[in-house]
Order: sequence, then structure tokens, then C-alpha cells
Amino acid sequence: MRIGYVYELQAYPPRGGNHRHAYEITQRLIDLGHEVAVLDDPTMPRAHHYDSQQAGGLEAFVEACEVLCLRIDARFLGNLPRIQQCMALAGERPVVWEINAPASEALAFSWLGGRTSNRRESPVRWLRRWFHAARQKGRIHREEQLRKQLASQVAAAICVSSALEGYARWLGIGETLMLPNGGPLLSQEEIQRRRSRRRDPRFTVLYSGSALYPWQGLNYLADTIRLARHRAPDMHFVIATNQQSEYVPQGDNVTVIEGLDREGILDAICCADACVALPPEHFWLPYGFHGSPMKLFEYMACGTAVVTSRLGQMKELLRDGEDALLCDNHPEDILNKLMQLQARPERASQLGMAGWQRIQQELNWPENARRTAGLLQSLLDRQSSPAP
Repeated sequence: MRIGYVYELQAYPPRGGNHRHAYEITQRLIDLGHEVAVLDDPTMPRAHHYDSQQAGGLEAFVEACEVLCLRIDARFLGNLPRIQQCMALAGERPVVWEINAPASEALAFSWLGGRTSNRRESPVRWLRRWFHAARQKGRIHREEQLRKQLASQVAAAICVSSALEGYARWLGIGETLMLPNGGPLLSQEEIQRRRSRRRDPRFTVLYSGSALYPWQGLNYLADTIRLARHRAPDMHFVIATNQQSEYVPQGDNVTVIEGLDREGILDAICCADACVALPPEHFWLPYGFHGSPMKLFEYMACGTAVVTSRLGQMKELLRDGEDALLCDNHPEDILNKLMQLQARPERASQLGMAGWQRIQQELNWPENARRTAGLLQSLLDRQSSPAP
């Protein structure tokens, strides 16, 4: 199968979740024997690269493909003309949208940007958020109308959560495939080798990810860390991030590590006793929290016990007390779950092993690519079948 994949990034080496997703799906599709063409990303290994800035480059890209897969995220399609141009050139080729976010995710900065803790924010921050939302709402409405218009040409949508399946149906897309993000396939031997590098004997809780965005839930972790100083003074928190920001928790029970490469991140996860993913509810959206936190699957892939928010995809995918601990986004509940694991190391090991098995069996990138290819092939098969 010849697949055209448009994601509007230079994805290699991966520097964030969007980059990792594009890289993994491309590489795993190629592993399955498919040809993948990408647009305006010469960094992507093993893919066929086309340059839309060259004369006839966009047309050659579309012509080389049997099916088009276009990534749709919080960026406005009005600012991404190549996606619209590819759809205009698609002709009879099936077009699939890989939906990662609605346009209204742009309001995350408005509603969450001032909430650096669970305590009252200043009036200045509140006004900033209010004005940010007021400026965004008109643009979001126009963008969603554009998406609805373009969606009439879309054969199917791949959605990273069930909430986004609802969004796809609202856009008018009838066929959807819910496909969460995945994790890497690490062997137990590799995990044990990485764990052998651990030097700190303290019970260690790891957060891995960006520190720039308010929807990462670092405010919940910061309040938990403050509470832990009194209730669990021997608990150690590690923040692995690429940058400092006002959202990064500080304190004598915190170590902040910046700029770890991929190997360093996997080592840090394997060497932790527990890992946290604490995204906030997206209360301003009818779909609620719609994300698929990639860090969650990487934690599980490393066999480390996970404590994560009881909402959205986490509540749907994970079995509380079996392969993860689900918590409310309150410091008392988060800390109580972590203290349970600290008091019962064998329990943490059991949860970590169960999470690792989920990744091995279903929530991994090769499986995601297999299911993606299955949908694309089914669209091509239906197209080539004679009408009854």
C-alpha cells in the first residue's frame, strides 16, 4: 500500500508527543512493508520525501499515493494550507483524518493558563485568561465550520480517544477507529538492565514531559509535593523535562532534570518506583478530557507503577488497582495513592508488571500501525469492489 502521511512537522528526532506519534506510525507502517510518503519533512527516516515548495511537488506527492492520512490537531487548518490542497487534489483517493484534538483545545491556555496551583489566582491572571478566551472564540468557531466543510470529503477518522470519536461524528465523519497512543516494546531484560543504573535508594516518583503547558497538571503535582514534605518526607520527586517554567515544582524533595535524551528518559522511568500523569479535566469542552497521554504508555512500557487521573481515556482504558492506580486531581488523593505504593513495594511491582503486559499485548506502536493499515486497506478494498 502506498500511503501519503501529512503531519506538518519535522518529526525526527522526536522532541515531543506529536513528533513521537508521527515517527512511530511512519516507521511501523514501513516495517509492515508499506510505502510511506511524507510532505515537507526530509528528517523522516526511510520515508519518501516530497517538497511542496518545489514546482509540482505537491501534485507529485498526491499522485504517488493510494490513500491520504492527514493529521488534525489543535492547529487551525486555516493556517495549514497544504492539508486543504492535498484534499483538493485527492480525487478518488480515500482521505483519512488522524484526529488528535478539536480546535477548541486552543482555549486550554485561557481556562488553565493561570492555574499554577489549586489556590486562588490573582485578578490579573484571571483577566488575562478571560481576554485570551474572548479573542479565541470567534477564530475557533470559524475553524470548526471549516473542519465541518472539509470533513464531507473524509472517508474515516482515526481518533486517539473515544471523546474524539464523538467530535469526529459531530464533524460529520461516519466511520471512526479509536486508537490510543502506544508505548515501545521493551523486554524484561532491557528493563532490568536500565534499573541496575539506579543509585538513589529513596522511594522515587517521576514526572516526564513538557513543562510549558498548563494542561500537563504540574500544579497538582506541585501541591502534592508540598503536602508530601509533611506526610511523606522520605518521598523523592524527579521532574524530567526539556525546559524550566513557572509550572515546574520546586523544593528540597524535588530534583529537576533537564534535557535528557531518549535513552535517559527510559532509564529514569525504569529507575522510578512510581510515575504520575495528572492531566486536568477539559471542562469547557462537551467531550471532556480528550487526550491520550503518551507518557502514560511509556511509563507502562517500562514496567513502572502508574498513578494517573480518573478521567477520560485513563478511566476507560485502565483497570484501577489492577494495572494502574486512578486518582482524583487533589493532592491528598494523589499522595495517598503514592504512599500506598511506598508502603507496599510488592504492590507497586505487581501494578508495573500488569501495565507492561498491557503494552506488550495491545497498547504498542506496532499494533497501532497494524490497525491503521487495516483501516486504510479496507477503504481501498471497498473502493475497488464493484457496486452491487
